[in-house]
Amino acid sequence: MAFDSENQRRRADDLRRYEQFVGLFAQTHDNLFAYVFSLLPRWSDAEDVFQQTSLILWRKFAEFQPGSDFLAWACRVAFFEVQNFRRAAGRQRLTFNNELIERLAAERDVGPQRVSLRREFLLECIERLSEKQRELLGRAYQGEGSIRQLAEQLKRSPQTIYNRLNQIRHLLFECVEDAMRRRRTEQ
Repeated sequence: MAFDSENQRRRADDLRRYEQFVGLFAQTHDNLFAYVFSLLPRWSDAEDVFQQTSLILWRKFAEFQPGSDFLAWACRVAFFEVQNFRRAAGRQRLTFNNELIERLAAERDVGPQRVSLRREFLLECIERLSEKQRELLGRAYQGEGSIRQLAEQLKRSPQTIYNRLNQIRHLLFECVEDAMRRRRTEQ
């Protein structure tokens, strides 16, 4: 009987640990990927490193100190995975040098206040878009269908929809970056 209750306790502990990890990881997923992508020149490389980092984060989750900054911890793990990837991919012609990677990592502020501020600016920038642009964003990102289905509904080619979305994303990126620069100069 004691053996069964010990197994049940272990399973309950494992489940709590799993739920805690999934919750923290889900909250930081996008920011962590953005961090990895900021350190690597190709999207596919960033995806590979992100996947590897995700596995390592899960394996090392017992080392994470509850109550500390999960994103900062995850970014540190990701930084080392980027370094490992770069060493393994050193034969490729286009790679960033170590000094640049360390500089980018140091300058990449991913703290919760900055993320919150960027979201706030993003919402303001979305409000500045035209009604047609906001509608297209909403339909593309909140809709349940694919871009192809949206293109059919709008009687446009999928490439036209992708091009318009890229233009809108670029406008939003520039708007948020301008707001962040203004904020830094005010401080």
